[in-house]
Amino acid sequence: MGETLALTWNDIDLDAATLTVAKTLVYPLNSEPYISTPKSKSSGRTIMLDEETVTVMRRHRINQKETILRYPNYWASEDNLIFHQHKGRWLRTNIVRDYFKVVCNRVGLPVLSPHALRHTHAVHLLEAGASVKFVSERLGHKSVKVTSDTYLHITKTIETDSLALYSAHLRKQNGQKTGKTQLESG
Repeated sequence: MGETLALTWNDIDLDAATLTVAKTLVYPLNSEPYISTPKSKSSGRTIMLDEETVTVMRRHRINQKETILRYPNYWASEDNLIFHQHKGRWLRTNIVRDYFKVVCNRVGLPVLSPHALRHTHAVHLLEAGASVKFVSERLGHKSVKVTSDTYLHITKTIETDSLALYSAHLRKQNGQKTGKTQLESG
């Protein structure tokens, strides 16, 4: 969540559909928040965004500007933050978590933490056939092992798709062997 809350509009290029993660927001208990470097060297990264995310981010930016113009008690962020409080300051992580619970309840989903979105994104990428290396780099993990240990638990989709790939491979191998035999005997 710290990486998300530290994002500024300078970190996102909506035309190129990329997002650069180069910092994190640290919110120590009983202290002022501050920007820090990500956990590890590999945590700093630029990732591609899908069309739907770019569309949502464009709408968010317009909505943010309209809200600032319409409501005098809603201020622009001096730091150009993508997500901020009405006074332009960083969002507090506990506020984000509480609001996430409200949204989950509103739409009838189990109450999870916002971090579950990262987990879900990683699992969906893996189920869609993305390589573990791609997912690892996208998440900013130090190694593929971290990604596989954390996210590559066997889901029914991965299991079913993997077995289908194996069956197709066997059919292809058997077809090639049969083809060679027919050519040799023909």
